[in-house]
This record gives sequence, structure tokens and C-alpha cells, in this order.
Amino acid sequence: MSASGVGPFENDSAMDLCDELRGLDESEVVETLRETLSSVTEVASGDYLDRDLGEPAVAASAIALARIKGRENVLEGLGLRGSIPEIPVAFFTLVVSALSRTLEKDSEAYGLWIDAGRGGEWKAEVEHLLNEAIEVARGASN
Repeated sequence: MSASGVGPFENDSAMDLCDELRGLDESEVVETLRETLSSVTEVASGDYLDRDLGEPAVAASAIALARIKGRENVLEGLGLRGSIPEIPVAFFTLVVSALSRTLEKDSEAYGLWIDAGRGGEWKAEVEHLLNEAIEVARGASN
């Protein structure tokens, strides 16, 4: 496993997503984040979810949350400050679905961390993001 840590940006797939986002116009950024998240939700529960889909979806979720929560330090650390436009609150329904999907038993990313003895740490990181996304999504429905 090439990942160096359980955080949302501590793997090659997440860094590839950040590199891609840096090269896009603001108008393309939200669509790329949406496509990244949708690729995970399109894998049926019970079907194998490849880590090359799951890891960038976790990163996309963390990026969207950093933007809506005003965590400019996170975006700056990724070289994305000023690159991420306003994220619509309704977008977080998709974030919740994608994060929930990455936590299922057939998720390769989760399975690899379990095999490495750090599944609980990885799951806690993703669940933290999920809980934040649920909070934002609930705000959209009120």
C-alpha cells in the first residue's frame, strides 16, 4: 500500500486529484469533485469498490468540507487556496452518499487499512468527515 497515513490526503490518489484540480478553471472544479464522488456512489453496495475510486472520493469530500467550513489553511496546504469555488450546500448529499459507500465492507481502501492494522484509525477519519457532511447536508434540507 503506497499510502503513508490515514488522513484524507495521505495517499497517491488524493494527491493526483489535487494536481488535477490545480489545472482546472473554477467552473470545472465542482464538476470534477462531483464526478469523483459519483464514481463511488455508482458502484453498487456489495460490489468491490476499488481504492482508486474510494481514496479520491474521501479527498474530494474533505476538499468540499474545507471550502464550506472556511478552512483555508487546509486548501492552502494542498495548493488549492483560491482554486475551489463556492460549493453548493445541496452538494453534500452526494458527499454523504460517497463517504458512506467507502465505509462498506467491500471497500478496498478500508480493507487495506484493516489488513495494515489501522482500519479503526482510517474509519474514524472518514466517519469524522461523514458527520460533518451530514451536518452540512441537514442545513440544506432545513
